[in-house]
Amino acid sequence: MTMTDVSHNDTHLTHTISILVANKPGVLVRIATIFARRGYNIESLVVSPAFDGRFSRMTIAGCGELKTLEQIIKQVSKLVDVLHATEHVGDSILREMALIKV
Repeated sequence: MTMTDVSHNDTHLTHTISILVANKPGVLVRIATIFARRGYNIESLVVSPAFDGRFSRMTIAGCGELKTLEQIIKQVSKLVDVLHATEHVGDSILREMALIKV
């Protein structure tokens, strides 16, 4: 199976997950470990402050099977420092931007 076959396979679509976490050391490592154990590749990761600095929002994009993603969300939701985890279905906007200085 080539790389183009995987990208056109309906079971391996790009999914976007949003996770609200307590802003504490080690949270990112624990979440990334869950993805790694399931063999789910993280293609994009954005972490930004949320609310008053005590919390952060992680936006993770990855390519894989929906069934595996559902298990990952369940496991991530069980972590102590995770307040909320959800997949964006149909309401997310995917865009890329480049800033080039000439």
